[in-house]
Amino acid sequence: MTMPLKNPFDNTFNSHSHSNLFSAIYIPFSEYGGLIKGKQSFLLVYTTFFAYLISAWPTIEFVTLIILIIGLFLAVSGTTMINMYLDKDIDAIMERTQHRPIPAGKVNATAVLLHGLIFTIVGILICGMFVNTLTMIVVFLGFFFDVFIYTLWLKRRTRFSIIFGGIAGGLPAVAGRTAAINAVDPIALLFLLFVLSWIPLHILTLALLPKTKKGYLKAQVPMWPVVASEEQTIFVITLSALINAISILLTAILLNVNLIVLVIVILSTLTAIFLSISNFIHPSQKTTFRLFKFASIYMALSFFLLFVGILF
Repeated sequence: MTMPLKNPFDNTFNSHSHSNLFSAIYIPFSEYGGLIKGKQSFLLVYTTFFAYLISAWPTIEFVTLIILIIGLFLAVSGTTMINMYLDKDIDAIMERTQHRPIPAGKVNATAVLLHGLIFTIVGILICGMFVNTLTMIVVFLGFFFDVFIYTLWLKRRTRFSIIFGGIAGGLPAVAGRTAAINAVDPIALLFLLFVLSWIPLHILTLALLPKTKKGYLKAQVPMWPVVASEEQTIFVITLSALINAISILLTAILLNVNLIVLVIVILSTLTAIFLSISNFIHPSQKTTFRLFKFASIYMALSFFLLFVGILF
């Protein structure tokens, strides 16, 4: 019995291979929001946006601003996706994160890593080619601190990892400053310190909530309230709030903001300090949650107020 000759134009096998390859690298658009932590990425880009406006005013170059935002958004989103890939085992254990696209089985983990690398590299290169070299270095350092220092090296080893995660979170604001003045000055460092000291207000208040704390404990992540006492964690939050207040007030003074705006900045910082100290003296889940919710609003409000303050 003779076997039929294979048609050289029959590409059924290749089509199947291509289909498998496509499935391996494809990510549904609807899943990107979860993969890049939309709210977190938006907040970091927000700080970049206003840091640039504050630094460049009144000679704002809108083309530079748009390119900066695109590059920074890609770099931040890509870095977040890489972290999603690296933390997929932890996310699968913690109840708070089990719904994320990778542990929920909605996307291919390798595809997320690939997209993350492409987004990050393209974002960094855009900043270098179309903004300036210093800004590219700052954006690269944000990626480096977040992925290599925070996630790969320290996150599973020590509670002090949040400091380096905070540095990574503060560098987008520094990038906004360097894009405008092509230098790292005291105000750029204060932007960094402000975001760095804000991180415990956000992360540690969330970690204190019973459900989140249980998740970190189950995943064996040495977050502060897991390896230290609740009292010590609240003390760190309170100390961070004080440093945060000092840094934003010094920034407002150096920028010579409008007196009315300065008063509003002072009132908002006093609110953060009051909530932190109240929680330190009389710890409660209700006050902790209030502080957590206030922290994000406080961050966004502070950068906006600084810009408004230099307009008048």
